[in-house]
Amino acid sequence: MNFRFTTILLALTLLLVLGVSVTQAAPAERPSEVAPAGIYDFTNHGTAWVAERRAQFRLFRPFGWGIKTKVKTASSQWVHIPIPMPSRIANDFVNVQYVEFCAQSSKGTLTKPVRWDLWDDNSGRFYSADITWPADNAKHCIGHTFSPTYWVSNLGVSVLIQYANKYHAVTLYKAWVRVEPSP
Repeated sequence: MNFRFTTILLALTLLLVLGVSVTQAAPAERPSEVAPAGIYDFTNHGTAWVAERRAQFRLFRPFGWGIKTKVKTASSQWVHIPIPMPSRIANDFVNVQYVEFCAQSSKGTLTKPVRWDLWDDNSGRFYSADITWPADNAKHCIGHTFSPTYWVSNLGVSVLIQYANKYHAVTLYKAWVRVEPSP
C-alpha cells in the first residue's frame, strides 16, 4: 500500500477514535475583516494579470500566487486584470464600494506602480489616480473607497508600472472589489 495513503488513513482513524472533529484538527483561516451581511467581496487571482504590450516584457510568468514581470529595457508598461463581479444580486443593482490590488517590487525606490485606472465597458475609465509607492521591497496593496458608492456593469483594473531597468522585477498579486446593493 502507498505510504502516504496509509498515513492519511491512520490519521483519520485516530481522529475518529479520539473523537476530534475535522474542524478542530485543522481550523480554516478566515480573513480578519469579514464583510457585513449584504456586502460582497469578489477577487481575481494574481495569475490573471495580462500585459498590454507583451513584446516589451522579457519576463511575464506565473510565480506563486502572482505574475512576476521584468522588461527588456527601462520603460513604463501597462498591465490589466478583470475582476469578476455581478452587476446585480437578487435583482438589485450592486455598487462598487472599494477596489484594491496588491504588488511587490524588487527595488521599490526605482521600479514600481505609478498610476492606476478603473474601467467599465459602459462608462469607460471612471477612476484614475497616481500611486505613491513605499520605497521598500515589501508587498503592498493600493486601494480606493468610493463614497458615495458607484455602479458599474463590470470592472477592470489597469496599473502603469515604471521599470528603471531590465533587472528589477514587479510581482503582481490579487485584485478585488467590495460591492453592496444600491440604496
